Amino acid sequence: ALLPLSLARSHCLTRSHSPSHVRSFSLTCSLSLSKSFSDPQLHPSKNQQMVMSKFPWLAKLINCGYLVERFTPAERAEGKFLLKMIEWTNSPGARTPFMNSTDPKHSYFLILNSQNTFHVGDQLQVIVHMYDFSGHPKQYGGDYLQARIRTPELKAGSVGTVVDYQNGSYTINFTLFWSGKVEVSVILVHPSEAIQLLKWIRDEHTHKAAYQSTFRSGNIRETTKCNLCLPDGVPICNFTDLKTGEPWFCYKPQKLPCSARVNHARSGYNTSYLIGDERHYFRR
Repeated sequence: ALLPLSLARSHCLTRSHSPSHVRSFSLTCSLSLSKSFSDPQLHPSKNQQMVMSKFPWLAKLINCGYLVERFTPAERAEGKFLLKMIEWTNSPGARTPFMNSTDPKHSYFLILNSQNTFHVGDQLQVIVHMYDFSGHPKQYGGDYLQARIRTPELKAGSVGTVVDYQNGSYTINFTLFWSGKVEVSVILVHPSEAIQLLKWIRDEHTHKAAYQSTFRSGNIRETTKCNLCLPDGVPICNFTDLKTGEPWFCYKPQKLPCSARVNHARSGYNTSYLIGDERHYFRR
């Protein structure tokens, strides 16, 4: 039978459907972004431009003198590998209207062969079909799903493997490792539209978090902004790690020297990138 999903975006909900199998579809959202300073302008050398043409990902790492020459071949290979690992299926665009995004209230799923008797070592399959807020079936994939089975009495649990068919449908495969009743949980962490928005923010706006340092000497105390790179033309303190070469800079205090820094902390997130209903993607 088809099992409807009933879920609000502002909180998590679990719904039970039968004594033998507990089937749930939950939504979790986590992102709160406050306004920071403007992004820096990068001016790579000709040699850097040649290297970046072969390794585009390096452009994101070149900030305030953080030269390409600092990266060994092994580090470059690791960087390419990590970026490959976080690639995600593309939805039609970075700014898809919220009402066209995945809506769990309209979506449904079913457990294949749910009336069968399963044995340890068998495969359990769940089919998920996604719909948007207007009740239209999704025509593309990319939703971030996490799935697991568990038996709380045994403190046993296992994750499932999600197969994305790129058409709004998914298959989730579980291996049954123990005997007894199991709960099946599928969590929509982010719809595909939110992932594309996060990707756009990551690629186009590198300074999402704001940081600050406190400088103190006697009765004088000053706090300034810090980051990997700060705009040119303003006095700064260079706190680049001498061993690793990792860059870090703070605006220089007006009255105190750079050596008077006593602490460092995150001061907030930038939320100016989200417009209109896009904030609904990340409400808890």
